[in-house]
Amino acid sequence: MSLHSWLGRHVADLKTSHWDGGYFVSRCVLCQKPMIKLPGMPWRLR
Repeated sequence: MSLHSWLGRHVADLKTSHWDGGYFVSRCVLCQKPMIKLPGMPWRLR
């Protein structure tokens, strides 16, 4: 497990985010794990 995954400091790649099924969908710029976001809420891992 990487330090990045352990600390949970994932950052969404806003350049590639898109709208899909009521969520904004993106990937973490550091580990490429999928992330989702509802409007007005913070990004979280899928």
